[in-house]
Amino acid sequence: MRRLFLLFLLLLAPLMADGIKWYTDVQKAQAAAQESKKIIFVYVEAAHCPYCEEMLNDTLSDKDVVRNINSDYIALKVDLDTKEGQKYFGATTVTPTSYFYTPNGKVLETLEGLQNVEFFFWGMSKAERLFKEMQGK
Repeated sequence: MRRLFLLFLLLLAPLMADGIKWYTDVQKAQAAAQESKKIIFVYVEAAHCPYCEEMLNDTLSDKDVVRNINSDYIALKVDLDTKEGQKYFGATTVTPTSYFYTPNGKVLETLEGLQNVEFFFWGMSKAERLFKEMQGK
């Protein structure tokens, strides 16, 4: 039984490792975005938020969402209950909230509350379109 369990964990490990590659430091994420010229995707969550866990487990675990974010965005996860979360995102009144920023910090799109995959992709597409327009592409 123990060997079966270990085999199960070995098979499951690659699936668990394929999630979004998160930054947790605002300044490091912004520096990475400026260097790579990618949009910053910010996911703001809080411990008291039941919908935050659902958003992480459903929408932000969708393989297409994960692939798109990891290839085209700098992803930043912010806990609103921390000092840094309050410093940078204290005005956020709804969790979860997803922000899309230019590398220089201009807001492209805001999605408040729990989003399904389809609506989340709509928000990403809008942010990408606005970003391209700003770059003159």
